[in-house]
Amino acid sequence: MSDPTPKCVLSIDVGSSGPKISVVDENGDILATRSGNFESIYSEEGRGVEQDPNEMWDQILRLSKEVVHESGMAKNIVAIGNCSQYFSSIPVDKDGNATHNMIMWEDSRSSKLVSKRMGGFPQYLGYNLFKLARWLISVGVPPIIQGIGASSHMVWLKAEKPDVWKKTYKVMEPSDYISLKLTGKFQTNENVGFTYTMIKKAAWSKGTYNENLINALGLDPDKYPDILPVCDNLGKPKQEIIDHLGLNDDVTVFGGMQDTTACMLGGAAFDDYDAVIEIGTTLNTGVVVPERIIDIINGFYSVSSPVKGKFIMVGEPGAGAKSLNYLLNNLLRVEDSLSKINESDEHHAAIADQMASHSPIGCNGVLFLPWIFGSTFPEPDTNMRGGFINLSPENSRNDMIRAIFESYAVNFKWVLEAKGKALKGKIKKVNFTGGGAMWETAPQIVADALQLPVHLMDEPRQANTKGIAAVCFNNLGIVSFEEMKKKLKVKKVFEPNPKNFAHYDKQLKIFKMLFKKMRPLYSELNG
Repeated sequence: MSDPTPKCVLSIDVGSSGPKISVVDENGDILATRSGNFESIYSEEGRGVEQDPNEMWDQILRLSKEVVHESGMAKNIVAIGNCSQYFSSIPVDKDGNATHNMIMWEDSRSSKLVSKRMGGFPQYLGYNLFKLARWLISVGVPPIIQGIGASSHMVWLKAEKPDVWKKTYKVMEPSDYISLKLTGKFQTNENVGFTYTMIKKAAWSKGTYNENLINALGLDPDKYPDILPVCDNLGKPKQEIIDHLGLNDDVTVFGGMQDTTACMLGGAAFDDYDAVIEIGTTLNTGVVVPERIIDIINGFYSVSSPVKGKFIMVGEPGAGAKSLNYLLNNLLRVEDSLSKINESDEHHAAIADQMASHSPIGCNGVLFLPWIFGSTFPEPDTNMRGGFINLSPENSRNDMIRAIFESYAVNFKWVLEAKGKALKGKIKKVNFTGGGAMWETAPQIVADALQLPVHLMDEPRQANTKGIAAVCFNNLGIVSFEEMKKKLKVKKVFEPNPKNFAHYDKQLKIFKMLFKKMRPLYSELNG
């Protein structure tokens, strides 16, 4: 018989487009959920991208109160946890108040400054070879030349916003900022703090800052938060948070994690070589590995998992649902199913999924290059662009939508092919999460492209909040990771169709060729 009063976790998932707040019980079930929306602030012809951290926190408080009330479980909530998008930065003062807007992971204003500090002859991938070697030996990943990440953002703040820099006590990742607002503690961990590109390679959750590298970039070690164990117990929330949400006084806050990590856990990836793919705002792939693997040539890195002794090898192929939303909102404006989206109760992605199912494999020749917002894989390039290739008068919008789905699958195939060199064929299946996993056309395309079974997780859009809850329950000794893995349900299994393997093998070759051929053109147009 089920417990009529199950213990619950308040899970806070903050993405680039908005927050999702859920109350999750110890069976991994969602009792209540709410979502919000963030507005990005663009400047300098799109090179500057910011969001208001105060608006973010206000939405988190409001939506948290709503879901706690709706669930009726205020007194059953035993923990609060969070995850967020990453490579974004919020400078704060000693009181924990933001001194500037959140600088987003898309922001590239520090690119020239970082390139100057990290460049020079002899050079490889834009880095001076000797400087690159220092970072690779100690950290594994250098500051990103494109200006992405907290240390790069700090370089820009110090050079371009000296008044802000002077008031800034610490620079926080958004996940750590949420923990700060909940508890008042300035901290990070190896999972979230990896993005500083300053934490020394070490055994699981044992990393410390390399202060020599921080100084070499012209920054101050005191601006970085203290490093605690991954998802550590941060104690109880501030009393004002307890009172606002109507919680018990014995609630525990656990440190945050990257949203890709939460997605991995919510996708039931706890053991070696468990693999998860996600179609969210961006595409993400992750594999649990027993040791840290970093490959900057192919764009992979590993972070400490909340599961003790495990690491998560991450690769981000680029834009995901963001590409589909671009197509729906900017290009497709004629009288058919899509033009009636606002008149229908169906989610717009469900309509898109149905339309894609009416186009055959190969999309009647249409290709979609997914780098509209720049590329992150196989190499980061903010000048790279995408779009439709090989359109003919016979093509329909069904073909265009399916071409986007096929681009997701080919990108995943490309990433896993590169990862396979390190994993040596140990991936036997992938679990599928994210908003793009809510219907059936996309997962079958992915299964055929990867030539692997695809397990479509139940409630795939809630993978992050379930992953957060899994960590909290495990750390409190209520439900172990092993037990939660059994509780997380698979909705449907999609077996790969061998008849389609050759098509996607060919598509991958074409994608690689197009990236190589088109990149110089886009550099000329957008550089």
